[in-house]
Amino acid sequence: MNKRGSRFWLACVLSLATAAGGCVRGTSDSARRPTVSMENGAVVLTGAALHDGRGSVLDAMAGKVPNFRFRRVAQRCPLIALRGAASTTSITDPHVYVDGSRSTDTCILETLSTRDVERVEVYPQGYTTRPGYGRNAHGLILVFMRSG
Repeated sequence: MNKRGSRFWLACVLSLATAAGGCVRGTSDSARRPTVSMENGAVVLTGAALHDGRGSVLDAMAGKVPNFRFRRVAQRCPLIALRGAASTTSITDPHVYVDGSRSTDTCILETLSTRDVERVEVYPQGYTTRPGYGRNAHGLILVFMRSG
């Protein structure tokens, strides 16, 4: 992340701590529709943040979620980290949910096309106030598909 992006996220965290407000980074054509925002402890990707020319949800998350790192390993699911040290040896997988159902692995993030996804919520701290989702010390990724 560049220096300018780091300042944005620092200001965002400070504003959440002091005003319990939200942060918006970038907007789609409509200023009312945020593309990357902070809501209730989650980094939320919608609109243009998902549909910026990349194919999979995993690729769309790269560079937009702070501290998000992943490593592709041949013949295995990607290894993902949402927080912690920058070392690739510290990569631990978060729990992934698609429309409320827990996925057995992180491979689903490579197979889901961003064209079919409405919203992605990333909870680096591993908990959400949304009912029905468990906790995980390595984080949560919630994917909401488009209806219809």
